[in-house]
Amino acid sequence: MRKNLSRYSLILSFTLFINAVEAQTQSFKSAFDTLAVSNQFEHLYSKSNSFEEYKVISKSGYNLLKKNSLDSIQMYKQEADSHLQEINALKSNLNSTNSEIANLKGELTSTQQLKDSISFLGANISKGSYNAIVWGLIIALALLSVVLFSMFKRGHQVVKSTKARLAEVQEDLEKLRKNALVREQKLARELMDYKLKHKPNR
Repeated sequence: MRKNLSRYSLILSFTLFINAVEAQTQSFKSAFDTLAVSNQFEHLYSKSNSFEEYKVISKSGYNLLKKNSLDSIQMYKQEADSHLQEINALKSNLNSTNSEIANLKGELTSTQQLKDSISFLGANISKGSYNAIVWGLIIALALLSVVLFSMFKRGHQVVKSTKARLAEVQEDLEKLRKNALVREQKLARELMDYKLKHKPNR
């Protein structure tokens, strides 16, 4: 009878422990769903148990925070790749525009050496009108270059900001991992010392 009671007590204790772990995991999941990664670190810290001057971090909370951090890093990497593609496209357009501007300037220099009356698209027009057309195209392309350069500069700033945020998240994750490892090692040593000090003499 006592043996069965002991077995039931063990099963009940194990079931309660599993339920407690599952409840804590669900609590972390529901909290993390509404918090930024930086705030998730603070939440995990505040919910961790204290042992002297140390914090004992929940494995489920740590694993969930690690997954969320890695997901955020992957998202930042994808955003950075997207911005880099946009920047490369803007660079290509800017180079093409600059090439067109250089060609138009060369053409303008050549036309300045021609007579006042020149043939343009099969029609004779004055040199002044021709110059006005060419300069109008140059100005339009120059304005386009300014717009493309502004877009390129803005995209570059976005990529730089994204890389900075990515580096911060990676640094925070690495610090947390190192701190958790150090705390775990210290707790293991202290537990071993405690067991050795309180080991019964036979």
